[in-house]
Amino acid sequence: MAGRLLMGWLADHLPKKYVMVLIYLMVAAAIPFLFATASPFLMYAFAILFGMGLGGDYMIVPLITAELFDVRLLGRLLGVILTAGGIAEAVAPWIVGHIRDVTGSYSKGFVLLIAISLLASASAALLPKRRVQS
Repeated sequence: MAGRLLMGWLADHLPKKYVMVLIYLMVAAAIPFLFATASPFLMYAFAILFGMGLGGDYMIVPLITAELFDVRLLGRLLGVILTAGGIAEAVAPWIVGHIRDVTGSYSKGFVLLIAISLLASASAALLPKRRVQS
């Protein structure tokens, strides 16, 4: 909830694409805390940072989509985007678990998640600030 509120407030005051970049950088920054499982403090830090990033993600995707595309396409686009995101969120734990089963460690799976988050952040940075008028 805090992530949605904070990122929503930021999206009202800054270009939405920069807020999206921040969100995915927060997710990428949180994942390394999972390497320090012996530290309860770092686990709480992970939960707060990752939760705020993920909450912000759920808020920013519809805003960016509405800003970049014609409103007549919004329902269809969000249907595709949110379905693909839901599938990715369902499959990612299986992939990380499989990597752990094969390698004996979660490290490579966590590095994969960091790479995906950084790729998402870079992709968001390449988005136009506003819809191109034709």
